Amino acid sequence: MTAQQRFTLTRADARRLLVRYHFRAASLATIVHRLGTIQYDPLAPVGTNPDLVLQARVPGYRQGAWQDAAYRRRLLVDGWDKQASLIQPQEWWAQAPFHRWFARRWNQRGVDVDSPEARNLVDQVERGGPATSLELGDQRADPALRGSWYGPKRSRHLLKALWDSGRLMTHHRIGGRHAYDLPERVLPQGAGMPDAAQDDALQRLVVRRVQAAGLLRPTADGAVWSLPCSRAERDRIAARAIAASELIELDVEGVRHWATPAALAVLDGVPGMSGSEEPEVRFLAPLDPLMWDRGSIAQLFGFDYVWEVYKPQAERRWGYYVLPVLWGERFVARFDAKCRQGTLTLLAWHWESDIQPARLPDGLPEALRQAARHFLDYLGATRLVLPRGLGREARRAWQESRIKT
Repeated sequence: MTAQQRFTLTRADARRLLVRYHFRAASLATIVHRLGTIQYDPLAPVGTNPDLVLQARVPGYRQGAWQDAAYRRRLLVDGWDKQASLIQPQEWWAQAPFHRWFARRWNQRGVDVDSPEARNLVDQVERGGPATSLELGDQRADPALRGSWYGPKRSRHLLKALWDSGRLMTHHRIGGRHAYDLPERVLPQGAGMPDAAQDDALQRLVVRRVQAAGLLRPTADGAVWSLPCSRAERDRIAARAIAASELIELDVEGVRHWATPAALAVLDGVPGMSGSEEPEVRFLAPLDPLMWDRGSIAQLFGFDYVWEVYKPQAERRWGYYVLPVLWGERFVARFDAKCRQGTLTLLAWHWESDIQPARLPDGLPEALRQAARHFLDYLGATRLVLPRGLGREARRAWQESRIKT
């Protein structure tokens, strides 16, 4: 293939590419390398977003295992990509554009990461080791900051600014709260590469965003393409990546997408994933990288997904924390759930309009039973509460998932 060559795919090709690329079962380390970045979100009714992303891809994954991978094994570190994310430590060098962008942004809001007050916080961490915002800096509230997103303590705003600008990193988390430390004490030896050229770092950020998604439209929503540069600058950097064969431009029935060579290569065949295998059911995270470009998911799969977690309850159609249900290359349902004290409660289950609950397609009940069994194991749940609307076959599949074979 040539750097300038544009490939043409059908929607069926694109669906096949995405499913093969994302859901080839592999070890946690391999999945981390494949995606490059995993969005972090603290909400955890059935595990956090990293948990849900990994359980859909890593056989035998158990809730919370990402924290061991990040905070003990350092396969991942906390950073900023598509919002708060977990990235590979060897790519810390590419964070420089984000760090510079955030430092300027905070300075415009009156928070200077080079001020004596900020320097004192860094010195405190350097002397005392990892600590949270409850132990660092002045704990008094500033009346001018009441009602702000980061709370009324000025020290907390400074710590967030120091984290955003790369002066401090997350050593570990305590109840979701950052325990801050110096980058040189968090990153594995040799992981931090100094002063990369701006274009090189931006190129890695653009390629990594596409890498995580598998296929990504240049016209995807701004939230998908949150980068420390304008869209015109992003397009220039993407053209640079295409010329370097790091990205490939694709035409999917008239819609432009970008992909990495590794993603496109899965259409040539994947060992251990033949077309004759029975399709599997997977429960996906609301912020799974497959789901980032929801407009593309609607076009390619005919699945219209809206995450309603921040909507008032009265305005929700589907539920609070709704997980898409993928069967092979087809979305068949979505469900809202929570798990507490070993009990998984399915609050609501919604089949897609082309699924008849009274008579599920051949193979779906068996695939659902296996997926439900894996999901219960992942959560460590031993009890199950089911909603109405499942249908007899699906209810039986969930009930039988608790029976160990």
